[in-house]
Formats: sequence, C-alpha cells, structure tokens
Amino acid sequence: MVAFGLLGTSPVQARFDKDFSTWQVLGFTFYEDEAWRIKATAQTRWYNDNSFLATWFVNPILEYKIHSNLDIGATYLIEELRAQSGDDYTRVHIFRLYLAPHWKLGDRKSYSMRHLLALRAIESIDNQLVSRHRFSFNYKVVDMGPLACIGADAEVFYNYTTNRLFENRFRPLKLSFSVNKQTKLELFYMFQSKRFGDDATWQTAYVFGQLLNYKF
Repeated sequence: MVAFGLLGTSPVQARFDKDFSTWQVLGFTFYEDEAWRIKATAQTRWYNDNSFLATWFVNPILEYKIHSNLDIGATYLIEELRAQSGDDYTRVHIFRLYLAPHWKLGDRKSYSMRHLLALRAIESIDNQLVSRHRFSFNYKVVDMGPLACIGADAEVFYNYTTNRLFENRFRPLKLSFSVNKQTKLELFYMFQSKRFGDDATWQTAYVFGQLLNYKF
C-alpha cells in the first residue's frame, strides 16, 4: 500500500549535518469512543547540538476508525521556522489527510503504517504538495516495570513539487513507558537525513526525542 506524508524541505535551516538535536512532544487525547478520536500535539525541535530552537508547531488531530484495522485522520498544523542567522520566524500552514492501517501479529507484536498527503503553504514563498510514508513495528513486554513496549520505525518523504525523495527518518529504538493509566512516555533515538541545496546533498542529524501523552 502506498503511504503518504508531509514536511517538505524547509525554507530556513539551522546547521544540520552530523548535528545532535532533541525533539520534545506533548500530546493530549481529549475524546475517544469506539469510532472517533480528538487529539492535539505540540512540539519543539532544538538543533545545533541542542543549543538553537529552530522550529515549533501545534496541531489538532481528528481521527475516525473506519475499520478495526484502519483509521483515517485529518490535521491542520501551524509551524514556525527560523534560520540560524536570525530571530524572525517563517510561518508554515500544513493541511494533512492520512490513512493508518494497523494489525496485531499475535498477543504482543503489532505492525502499522501511516500514509499521509499534505499541502504545505509557506508564508510569502510558495506551496508544496508532499507525501510521507511510515512503517512501524512494536513489541509489548511484560514484567519489566514501567516499560510497556519496544519498537522501531522508518519513514520516507517525497516532494511532488521537486519530484524527488528529500528526507528519511529511521528510529532503530523506541521505548514506551506506562506512567499511569492516563499518561504514557516514549523515548526514541533517530537518524534524520535530508537533502539540501541545488545539488541535493544528503545531510544527517542524530535526534533524541521525548513524547509525553496524556489521555483525559
């Protein structure tokens, strides 16, 4: 199945190649029943060896369980980006639609994908149509205290304006912890590779991420 996604090449960039960065994500699930789910997330990303706040964004998310193995969703994301050389932010509006099929492979294993198509409107610059392709594997663990699940995933990005792959993300390790019945914490390590410039040179950043999710 073809997967679709977002996040085109940024109009402003901090130092990237062999950089160490951290991402912080705060998520909320406001409502959930057998069919519908209403969520929101906020995220900050620090680059230049975790010394420069390069981007932050917020986005509400609406999901519908169309099948026991398939969710569909829509999001509107406002992202603020800034270059290393200045304090001014560039605003990006992103409209996204996605399919998220998922399967249980026994009692502990699960496999999922997210297929996302996005229109990325960069303030005062241009619009881009971008797709994103993520594939995830997770394994539930038992008798390991708060550690509930380990996993890995990979994601690639395609820009239909430039007609090329421009980013890939590989998370070889994700650790999910159950803080309590309403709160979950995920820690991950990621290799983020992107293409920059006219020669489309690949550069890589090393990312440590933290995701805290609370369900009302």
